[in-house]
Parts: sequence; structure tokens; C-alpha cells
Amino acid sequence: AIIVALWFRDWAAVQSTGDNGEQVIFMVDWHVLGWAFAASLVTALVFGIAPALFALRLNVNDTLKSGGRGATGSRGHQRFRQILIIGQFAFALVLLAGAGLFIRGLDDLNDRRSGWEATQLVTGNMLLPAKKYSDAEKITAFHRLAVERLASLPGVASVSISSFTPFFDWPDTRKFFVEGRERPEPGHEPAAGVNSVSPQYFNTVTTPLLSGRAFNGRDTATSAKVFVISQTTAKGLFGNDDPIGRRLAQAESENLRWGEIVGVVSDVRAVVEKPSPVIYQIYQPMAQEPRAQSEIAVRTNGVTPSSVVESIRTAMAALDQDLPVRKLQPAETTIARTIYGLAILRNILAAFAVLGLGLASLGIYGVIARTMAQRAGEFAIRFALGASVENITRMVLASGAKLALVGSTIGLLGAFGVSRLLAAGFPGMRINGAVILLGATLLLITIALVACWLPARRAGRIDAMSLLRAE
Repeated sequence: AIIVALWFRDWAAVQSTGDNGEQVIFMVDWHVLGWAFAASLVTALVFGIAPALFALRLNVNDTLKSGGRGATGSRGHQRFRQILIIGQFAFALVLLAGAGLFIRGLDDLNDRRSGWEATQLVTGNMLLPAKKYSDAEKITAFHRLAVERLASLPGVASVSISSFTPFFDWPDTRKFFVEGRERPEPGHEPAAGVNSVSPQYFNTVTTPLLSGRAFNGRDTATSAKVFVISQTTAKGLFGNDDPIGRRLAQAESENLRWGEIVGVVSDVRAVVEKPSPVIYQIYQPMAQEPRAQSEIAVRTNGVTPSSVVESIRTAMAALDQDLPVRKLQPAETTIARTIYGLAILRNILAAFAVLGLGLASLGIYGVIARTMAQRAGEFAIRFALGASVENITRMVLASGAKLALVGSTIGLLGAFGVSRLLAAGFPGMRINGAVILLGATLLLITIALVACWLPARRAGRIDAMSLLRAE
């Protein structure tokens, strides 16, 4: 166990290494190991002394008279063994189902592609220095030049600049008024996440345009203000009416500046969603609200995303050698590193689940194998009276399956509670419990039947005549 603990420490340190080389330090605390060692000794002593205490309570005369028939112990002893097996199965199912639910939810997060596509995409973020890019015109000019340079690189299909990528939550939330409607009370205005984007943004991240038009080069700081809204926003604000041509204004602004809705796009869902009541999404042209801090996205065509990372970095350095582009890497890498902490937890839970499954399997095999050995005389009498190997095997399997079913039923209650805890702790994760719980239960029952079948097979090979002579 100590060797495994040391190995786990090194493995977890590698798995938790972040973008800048930082990692979670897993200390091997000898005080903890000492406590675990003492707990193991106490457990061994307690469960070793318990049978001895049962033996002290035996009635010597009755036991000698019963011969081998009393080898399996009294009903109290048998009931205690059954409780132990049922408990093992219940806890094993909780661990197995919990790990399965978490792994399934994490895979769902990693595979979620609602309204965007991360394959063939390179992303990075940059912050323009305030001294050099002191006004909106300079920021807009740099953005335009950066898009042109990057779009001319070999293997690049499209380029965009935006405030945020669609993979994660947008922290910029604003309240809006709808033209032609009564102003809601303060604090009750509809709120939406706002993303400022360049004209090719929707093509670059592959967010489908459902109606109207996307932004173009004519949407500048001096032109009329325009918006593109998401499908849910259109449905929530305008119902079944066509939102194209309707106007919105930011509620927090002292002088309301109305903007026309020119397009509707699909909703985007973040990889890791934060619990928030805001479900509306609104886009505005980057040129109409340029930002010094922004994200670049480059979609490749015919080449791997990693192969163009250095050429992108070189092109950006040629524009401004003092401007670093941070976290410039394939989008899939960015997503994986963002949720790597959850991946570590998933692997740890999976390891605990396998451990629990192994303990449950060994436990039921050990107890049933020992019980079958003690019942060898009984089986010999059954064989002498005409019982077949199939009869003995069926009897042993039935007893093991009964314990497995009872343990699994109790474990299902605990597993359901774990699924509720996971859903509450990770609200962005879809916990599809029915299939996982059913699969874990069937797996555990199958292992129980295998663990029962091995002793049953051995019981079917006993020499009935030899055992009866010994009796």
C-alpha cells in the first residue's frame, strides 16, 4: 500500500501540472500513513477476535454431537456473514456508480459542441498596452491589421477577434431595454451575456446563422449600432415575432443608444457552465466597442492546428514585438487543460471504484468459498441422496445472487444520493443516472455470480464417499 501511495503521488503530480508548470503537491504524510497502518491493525484484530468470541460461546456437547453439521455456525453467525457481504456490495455499488456518473458527466462536458466547434481551431488571448493603444481607433486599426495578416497565413481558413471564446462563460453581463415596450422596474430588466466580435467570428467558431445577417466591414464606430442575438434571446424577448429590425438599448447607459437587431444565431453552451439565471446572449461588432483585451481564433484548413501555432506567434510578433499572445494553442488543448482538475478527480474516483469492486469480489468469494468448504459434508449427503452437480451449483449461485441483489438494492439508494450530490456540486454537468446505475448493478451482480460459481464448481467435485466415511 505504501508503494502504491508513492506511485500515486508521482502520477497525480504529473497529471495536475498546469500551463505555467504549477502543480498540485501531494505530500506523503507519514502521520497519515501511520494512522492508516494503526487502523488496519485494529481492523484485523477486531475481525480476528470476533470469530474467537463466537467460538467461546459454543456449546461443546451440542457441537460434538452435531459433528460437521455445525461447521457453518449458528444462524446468528450466518446472518452476520450475510450482513458483511451485503454491506460490501452496497458500498461497492455506491463507489462504482458514483465514479461512472462522474466519468460520464465529464465526457459529456468534453464532448459538448453546442453552437461551436473546437476542432481545427487555434485560440489565444492578448492585452494591448494602454500607452501604445490609447484610444478606440488605434485598437480597431490593430485588430483589422491582425486579422488581415493571420488570414494570409498558409493553411488558415478564417480569423476572428472577440471579447470571449464560446467555450467558457461570458463574464460581461448587461441589462437591456426593448424599444416599444414599457420599461420594467429597476432590477427586472432582461439581462444577457455580451460578446464583442469581429465580422468573421461566426464563421470561425462555426456558430450557425439562423436568420438575418452577420456583421460585416460596414459595421464601424461611425455607423448605426447593430446587434446579433441568440435563438433563446429571440424567443424570450419577442416570442414568435420576427426580431430582425427590432431595437435594443443598454439599460445602464445614461444616454440610451438604440441598436438594431440584424441577425439571429444558434445558442452556444459553455464547456463548464456556472450556475447563473442569465441565458440570453447578445453579440455586438468589435469595431463599435473595441477592447484592449481580446481573444483571437484561427480556423485551419487542411493542416493540424498545432502546426500553425508558431506561424501565428511570428505574425503577431511582426505586428508588435512587445505584445505577447498568451495561451496560444489548439482550442482542444485549452478546453482539456481547463477541466483537467475534474479529470484528475474522475481518475481518482475510478480508481476507488475499481478498488471497491475488487474488495467486494474478494469478500464474497472468500466468504462463500469458506462456507462451501464447511458445508462439504452436507453436500456429500445430498449427493448420496441423489442430488446432481447442477443442483448443488444452482443452490450456491442462488444464495450468492440473493445477497448480491439485496446489497445492490441498498447500494442503489446510496448511488442515487451520490448522483444528486454530483448534480448539485457540478450544475453544468449532465448526470444521466439511469443507464450508469443499471450498468453498475448488472456488473456487480455478474461479478457476484462468478465469485459464487468458482466455489460451487469446487463443491461439485467433492468425493462424497470419502467425506461420508470421515463423518
